[in-house]
Amino acid sequence: SITADDVLITNGVSEGLDMVISSIVEEGDEVLLPGPYYPPYASYVRLHGGIPVEFSVDLNNSSPDLDDIKSKITSKTVAICLISPNNPTGVVFNENALKELVDIANEHNLYIICDEIYDQIVFDEKFVGIGKIAGDSPIIILNGFSKVHLMSGWRIGYIAFNQSPQLESIREHLPKLARVRIATSLPVQHAALESLRGPQNYINDFVSEMKKHRDLVVKRLNEMPGLSCPNPKGAFYAFPKIEDNRFGSDKEFVTKLLESKGVLTVHGSGFGEQYGTGHFRLVYLPSLEILDSAMNKIEEFVS
Repeated sequence: SITADDVLITNGVSEGLDMVISSIVEEGDEVLLPGPYYPPYASYVRLHGGIPVEFSVDLNNSSPDLDDIKSKITSKTVAICLISPNNPTGVVFNENALKELVDIANEHNLYIICDEIYDQIVFDEKFVGIGKIAGDSPIIILNGFSKVHLMSGWRIGYIAFNQSPQLESIREHLPKLARVRIATSLPVQHAALESLRGPQNYINDFVSEMKKHRDLVVKRLNEMPGLSCPNPKGAFYAFPKIEDNRFGSDKEFVTKLLESKGVLTVHGSGFGEQYGTGHFRLVYLPSLEILDSAMNKIEEFVS
C-alpha cells in the first residue's frame, strides 16, 4: 500500500527523473534503457556521469528481449528503466513481462525506474502497473498530469516509492533534494487535485477517439510502399520503419518529408541510435481529417 509519505510531488516527470538518476548514478555506472527510448532518460544518465545502455524490445509483440537484457548487465549496472506505455513506440509491457523484469532486477540487485505517464491511454488490453507485482523490490514509479489529465505545460508530476528496504536511503534523502527548489507550484497542485477528484469520463472518450486515430494511421502506413508499422498498444505515437530509404538517413527522410510535403515527424535515431535508426515517429493526436491528409502526403512522398 502507498501512503502520502511514499509520494513526492515534482515539477513534471522530467524533474522527478533527474532527481532519481542523480541519487543512484555515480561516475561510470550503467543504466539499461528500452530501445527506442524517450531522449531525456539518456541525457540525465550522461549528465550525472553514467552510461546509458539500450536493450532490445520486440515492437510487434510489445515485449522486452530478456536475453538481451541479461547479456548487458555488468558489475556497473545500477538500474533498469522502463517506459510503459512507451514514447516513441506505443509498446505496453504486460504483467508477465513486468514480473520477469522484476525477477531479473532482483537477481542482480538493481533498481527499476518505471515511467507510467500514459498509463490510462491503452487500447487493446487492460494496463497493469508495475506496482501490482513489485512486492518489496526496489521500484520507483514516475507519473504526471500532462498526458491523461491534459495538463501539458503545467509541469506537475510525482515520484512514488514502494516499501522496499533498498529504497530507505532514497526515501529519506530525496525530499531534501526536492526542498532545494522549494516546491511545485501550489496553484498547479490544486488544479491537479481537482482533475483527480473531478469527472473522469473524458478519459474513456479520449482513448476511444485515439484508438480510431491509431487504427487509421497504422492501416494507411502499412499500405504504403517501403514502410511498415507495428500496432502501438498505448500512448499516441506510431513508430514506422523505413524499409526502403532512398535518402542517406532517417533524419534526412523526415527533413525531406517536411520540406516537400509539410508533414512534421521526428527521426527515429533521435530516440536512440541502436534501435531507433531507420524509423520515424509521428503523433496521431490531430483530427482524423488532418491525419488522413497527412497520410496522403506521406504516401505521395514514399511513392
